[in-house]
Amino acid sequence: MICFALLAHKDEEALLQQVQNIRQYNPEQALIVLYNGGSDPNFGRSVCEQERVLYCTDSRPLQPGKTGRFFYDVMAWLEKKRIAYDYLVYTESDVMFIHHGFGRLLEQLMDGYDCLVEAIKVETDPQSRKWTTAAKMWNEWPRWQPFFRSAFFYGTFNPMQVYRQAIVKKMLARIHKPQLERLLETTNVISLGEMLYLTMAMQCGAKCQEYPSKYRKCFRFRPSISLQEIQQASSNPDIMFAHPIKDAAVRAWISGQYYAD
Repeated sequence: MICFALLAHKDEEALLQQVQNIRQYNPEQALIVLYNGGSDPNFGRSVCEQERVLYCTDSRPLQPGKTGRFFYDVMAWLEKKRIAYDYLVYTESDVMFIHHGFGRLLEQLMDGYDCLVEAIKVETDPQSRKWTTAAKMWNEWPRWQPFFRSAFFYGTFNPMQVYRQAIVKKMLARIHKPQLERLLETTNVISLGEMLYLTMAMQCGAKCQEYPSKYRKCFRFRPSISLQEIQQASSNPDIMFAHPIKDAAVRAWISGQYYAD
């Protein structure tokens, strides 16, 4: 069972398209949990009811760029609800699938591994400013170091991080919850999820795998994927998912393409 932890906060039409997209390309495998990061407490509830999506009741409004606690909240909520899964996937509102086979890919790439990420970075130099996100963590390192209990931390890209439930349980068991809550409430680190989860997993002894480059041809930070790019990618079966999808016309084309096949 693949559990998609989905962070969204606006545009219910786009949310519905994304949920249907996840289910279409992951038939009989997808468990979806919506985390509502917006200020409207009713956002997404009708979609959840219509599409049999679980609504994370520990959702809370999140500031732009400061969404790092979302994945932790979903991890803890799933554990509290005793919901079983094989893989937990970090999914944002601008990720969509364009080919089948993600489940088979996970079985292949996760064989002997506990987690799967876009790339693995190791941050050891507080003076380095090549990666803005890491630089902000180094600025707060005196506060975060006691939590991490190490002299360095790891980094990756937020979307499509994948963790086995067994390593998630170890991560949750290692966390000192009051300490983490204080940090989450006061931190100014942006894109915290790009460092927090991989670092915790590695500190719990995880073996981590990177997605081979051929699967990341349509996967980046910015700019948004264009219609021409997604149409070209549709002819390459290795490209199973794309990010970021922010254009309504691109979402509509992807949704219509499935039914045209």
